[in-house]
Amino acid sequence: MQQFIGKMARMYPLLIAMGFMMVAIAFVVGYLNSQTAVTYFSQPKVLRETSLLAERASIESTDLWLPYFKFLGIGLILGGIVMALRIIIDRLREAGAEVIANLPADVRPALPTPPWYGLLTPVVMMMAELVFIIALVVALGLAADARALFANPLPTIDTAGAGTALLATLEGIKATSAWLVPFKFFGIATQFLAIAMGLGTIIYILSAQTKLIAESIDIARKSAKSERREDERAPSYADN
Repeated sequence: MQQFIGKMARMYPLLIAMGFMMVAIAFVVGYLNSQTAVTYFSQPKVLRETSLLAERASIESTDLWLPYFKFLGIGLILGGIVMALRIIIDRLREAGAEVIANLPADVRPALPTPPWYGLLTPVVMMMAELVFIIALVVALGLAADARALFANPLPTIDTAGAGTALLATLEGIKATSAWLVPFKFFGIATQFLAIAMGLGTIIYILSAQTKLIAESIDIARKSAKSERREDERAPSYADN
């Protein structure tokens, strides 16, 4: 499993590029939505509420799904950073293995194992990505509801009676948005937690391998002294 994750981690440039493209697309869509808003709000109130229904529906629906699309892009960028940290961790372990490879097998110290949180780092990162995807899917559903809702004139929505489909749709949009906003920030916090776990793993491995290198140097010195002593004794045995 860890080998598979290590291979997948090499795709970190792709994750970062995809995330950047999504954020760039979000900027373009946001700019276009702002132009629609300019057109809409430049008209008198009566005209806005009765005639420019498509523009209002577009503005409301875009405002619902666009932030979550953008956060998914940011999440992919942060996920790429986590995968890059995994590459660094693997390179550090490979370097440590090369250092001790020249020592005799019987005295070779064991390579330090990553801490438990290092093994969980990719899992936490993928959990954060899942949060972003779920949030975007829910937001797209809300955007569809908003487009259907605001296809009606605002006076019709305002005068809708209790229990009507229009008020039920509005209630669903407001209620879901209330928990969806902190949900996306939970995803961001989870992604930063994965980054912190990756950095903590790097610090742990650097500390452990510093001790490993010092231990390997001591072993190499003792081995060299032992070989010199054997070389010094060899002529005396030959003379006898």
